[in-house]
This record gives sequence, C-alpha cells and structure tokens, in this order.
Amino acid sequence: MSTRRIVTGIDSAGKSYVVHDGPAPASVDIGRVVLDDVWVDVPGQPDPEAKIDPVAGDVQRLVAPGDGSVVRVVWFYPEGSREEPDAATIEANLARWDAGGAMEEGESGEEGWHTTATIDYGIVITGEIDLGLDSGDVRVSQGDVVVQRATRHAWKPVGDEPCAIAFVLISSSNYR
Repeated sequence: MSTRRIVTGIDSAGKSYVVHDGPAPASVDIGRVVLDDVWVDVPGQPDPEAKIDPVAGDVQRLVAPGDGSVVRVVWFYPEGSREEPDAATIEANLARWDAGGAMEEGESGEEGWHTTATIDYGIVITGEIDLGLDSGDVRVSQGDVVVQRATRHAWKPVGDEPCAIAFVLISSSNYR
C-alpha cells in the first residue's frame, strides 16, 4: 500500500496552493513493516512555499529533529500476508533507516522494542495491532489513538489484515 501525501504552501502572492500531491516520497520497506514518511518539520528552516521537500533524501530518521516533528504512516503486515522483498532489498532499505539508537537488540520473538525521546500520537487508520508494553499487551483497533510518552514499547500485528497507523512524533523537552 502507498500513502498519498498532499502538502500545501503559500505562493509569492500569499495564496494557498497544493505543492505536492502523490505518494509519500520516502518509503522504507523492511518486510513486515513499511514506513512512509510524509513530512518533517525542522525548526529554524521555514519554507512557506515548500520548495524544499524535507523527506526527499537518502536516509529517513525514526526520531523527530530537536523541537521539530515527523509525520509518517506505518503499515504492519502479519507474517505471510504479503510478498516481502528479498533479503538484499530489506538490508539496503534498512541502511536508509536511522533509528537514532532507539531500537533494542532483542531475542527472537522480541524484535521491535524501542523507546524514543518524543511524544507520539498514533492514530490507527485500519486493522488491529497489539501495543506491547512492559506491563503487557494492549489491543488497539481502527479509530483508536495511542499517546506514546517516551515509554518502551513494540508493535505486534494480529489477525490476517495489515494495520496502518498514522504517527505524529514531536520532539519535546518534556521527554528528553
């Protein structure tokens, strides 16, 4: 699946218009997880006409820049629910992904645990998934909103259908 991104801007006459309309330009397919970066807001780099695309680049970062934000849609696929890229492609895509030291090395079955120094809002667009916490799992479904406050967690797909979550990660001095 692909995430459509519509970005607005302000032209030289002060009028609003659509700058970008199409697939998210930074998609990282790592097999059972596909990350579509939609936008990155970098403080101190205003660009009202959106001439510079902050997500068009070789490396995507898990965490938001200091005092900035990231919007991404993450697709979680149950095992065997889609044809995954080959190992070489996954490795090449992982090389484009900078987790910023947030990911933990885990035992088999314990992959994906991480902590980011951000406040994250996760809105489940479709499907179901378990939010793994140290205290146990919480099932979240379409329409649910998770407020992730710099706590250790992992996402675990359930069922036969993919789960898509829109995440807004905000760098905040409250969570550093």
